[in-house]
Amino acid sequence: MSETGSSGDEGAGRSVIARIAAWMGKPGAGLFLLGAALAFGVLGASERLGSALRTMRQDNSIRVKGVAEMDLTSDRGTWFGKVRARAATLPDAYASLERSMDALRAFVVSSGIPNDLITVASVEIGREMKRDSKGNPTNEVDTFVLTQTLGFTSTNVQVVRGIANDATALIKQGVEVESGDPVFKVSTLEEAKMRLLEQATANAFERAQTLARGSGNSIGKLASASQGVFHILARGSTSSSEWSGEYDTSTIDKTARVVVTLDYTVE
Repeated sequence: MSETGSSGDEGAGRSVIARIAAWMGKPGAGLFLLGAALAFGVLGASERLGSALRTMRQDNSIRVKGVAEMDLTSDRGTWFGKVRARAATLPDAYASLERSMDALRAFVVSSGIPNDLITVASVEIGREMKRDSKGNPTNEVDTFVLTQTLGFTSTNVQVVRGIANDATALIKQGVEVESGDPVFKVSTLEEAKMRLLEQATANAFERAQTLARGSGNSIGKLASASQGVFHILARGSTSSSEWSGEYDTSTIDKTARVVVTLDYTVE
């Protein structure tokens, strides 16, 4: 920049400052500046006051969790057992499968399950291929493997558990049987859930009252409520997750548990 340009800018700056000074010397300019300062101060104070009121409104409530548990006993049990038969020909494998299935059915009925509750699935056919001298499978069948599943559901859960535990004893008779894990459920679970919700809500309300009294306040209206997940656990289990429910089906005796979260106003 040339010296001429620099001198021009400095002169313009001095001219602006002179005009501002002249304006401030006029009557009423000081009052205007004072009013502007007060206005900005009020705006800042209003924002701080609004923030404090919002915080007060947020703090003028109490959040509590309520818990309820209930012991349940399964009243439905389901079990599936699978028999398997092997032979070099398909007819022989099928004949062997029939004998094994008859033995399993007889065992189940003798244990206390009525025959009309038993269901039998269709036969599955598998093939084991012969292998060459190098151990590679060929296109020639070596053994036919047939499998069939038998299952039932009963209200006699103790019998269901006994069959699941003892079915493999048929192996001593030459029956290739595989016992599945029994599944035990509670048919009145929805009714139990409603009772648990009621109890958990009452528990949360009592906790809120206790906390409010301790601070010299009282509980107002219910502002919000949310239900946590249900847990149906094996009796005595402490396993639980806040994000996903559980339903144990491996045991007859269970414990149901639920947590609710409530927000109350404080007066």
